[in-house]
Amino acid sequence: MNNNIRFDLSDYLIHFFRDIDISGPNGISLPEHMGWQNIYEDTFLPASFMLRAALRNGRLWATWSMRNGIRTIYGSSPAICFTEMPIAAFLKAGSERWKSGQAMSPFALVFPRETLYRIGALPVISGVASEGVFSANYDANGNRMLPESIIPSVEQFRYVTFDIGGARNIDWTHEREWRWPYRGDLSAVNQEIQNFGIVSSWDEIPGLDFYRLGINGIGVIVETKRQAELVVSDMLTLVDSGQATAETFGFVLASKLLPAPNQLQDPASIAQAIESAMVNLQPYFSLPPEECNAFSNRFGMLVRQVEESAGFPSQGEFGGCWLWLHDNTSLLTRALLRTGRAFVTRDGRYLASLREFSDSRGLREREAMTSRLASMVKAEFGTSCCYFSVLNSARLYPFEGSDSWAAID
Repeated sequence: MNNNIRFDLSDYLIHFFRDIDISGPNGISLPEHMGWQNIYEDTFLPASFMLRAALRNGRLWATWSMRNGIRTIYGSSPAICFTEMPIAAFLKAGSERWKSGQAMSPFALVFPRETLYRIGALPVISGVASEGVFSANYDANGNRMLPESIIPSVEQFRYVTFDIGGARNIDWTHEREWRWPYRGDLSAVNQEIQNFGIVSSWDEIPGLDFYRLGINGIGVIVETKRQAELVVSDMLTLVDSGQATAETFGFVLASKLLPAPNQLQDPASIAQAIESAMVNLQPYFSLPPEECNAFSNRFGMLVRQVEESAGFPSQGEFGGCWLWLHDNTSLLTRALLRTGRAFVTRDGRYLASLREFSDSRGLREREAMTSRLASMVKAEFGTSCCYFSVLNSARLYPFEGSDSWAAID
């Protein structure tokens, strides 16, 4: 008999982010390099920043979930924590606990539960029959280990203390927690922390690489429409640069635009809310060829106008100069990408080649010409842009699909 159609069940696992105060009691050691365009210049990093950093890097960190300097994850595998709360319950809990200063927020990445299960995620084990009889010991590697007779070491990442009705009254079952263990080699990262006290880069921290694993249907939960628009822009950059596919992403929910949580408590209403918030990236990649060519041809005419009005070439410094398109959702940007007139760098810049400009012109002159072009493009297409240049760049006009652009990053 099928008895799993209940409003308190979910097909998703949610990984939420929290605000981080590096100088506070629950601060963490952050890497200096947080990935492309993830620059922090303060000791306070909001949950929204951490979410977009994870989205852009395609990795969730596996940690020991330290509390008061003690690991709360047992065994030899750090883990990533998820909650199986229904989305409506998460929206309510995340918002209320965030406002009260708890280590939670309404910003989250959402994964299909079945997919994470197939790559090793499992529900936590809340207590065992002999709870209170045993204690943990630390091995030579600093792992907090439970007796093998109580729970096998390979399963200890799942263990959560459970004791209700006693003096401590420990009960975390409301979290509906799942965990994914990192089973890789930790020696390199441990050595780096021992030598320098910090891991230098985001991608060096052990974790779950969800783009590399080809996980599809990933959802994102934010608060506002503007935050959702920024996330969609991130998604497009990831797809355009080949790090993800259009199928990688499923939906973006802006919680402030959704009905109240008490109206989202049955599977049908949740499905309807998600469907209405579904991010369909396909239109960005399916502009008709004739429309793309029209945009590209009109853009080329503007570039030629600037070239023809610039007069006799002025020699100067050698280097590459491109038009930097700031909006990757605009029709112009999508069309120039489709026609090969624009490309994406590994730092997420959308650059358009200006092949109509004379190669005889010096870099400074082409920078000034590109600035004039940017004003014309803004007036013609409504797309904000500026110039991007690199002194002594080996290639003046790198093309999408080649590796020549690597020289400009």
